[in-house]
Amino acid sequence: MITLSNDDMKCIALFESMTGAIVKDCLIGDDGIAFVIKEGEMGRAIGKGGSALERARKAFGSKPIYVVENAEDLRDFVVNLLKPIPISNLNIQEKDNARTAVVTVDARDRGAAIGKGGERIKMHKALLQRRFGADLRLVTKD
Repeated sequence: MITLSNDDMKCIALFESMTGAIVKDCLIGDDGIAFVIKEGEMGRAIGKGGSALERARKAFGSKPIYVVENAEDLRDFVVNLLKPIPISNLNIQEKDNARTAVVTVDARDRGAAIGKGGERIKMHKALLQRRFGADLRLVTKD
């Protein structure tokens, strides 16, 4: 079960009021704020021409905002984390009661998957750990 702080709940309320999307979870980190939204709500969260997301970005200031559609299945959640980056292979490894999602992407998509200064991959790893207790490993292919 995920515990939300007062700051998390304030961010959720603000994001929901600005976008109309239902937020299932919020993770505030040094590398940005991630919102996990209800399945099927991505269009609402983004808004026409990106308008809802742009309003939210302005409201939250300089921190990057990440929006991920929820999924109950680990595999589906990993795919949602990396959208719109195409995944060529996704393998869930289990060893010593630890799960790791090993994701293979094309070498030219590596930068987009990692993000500037690695902030995107750090946030994705933290979300995956928080929601599924799993780690994320990115592998590239030429």
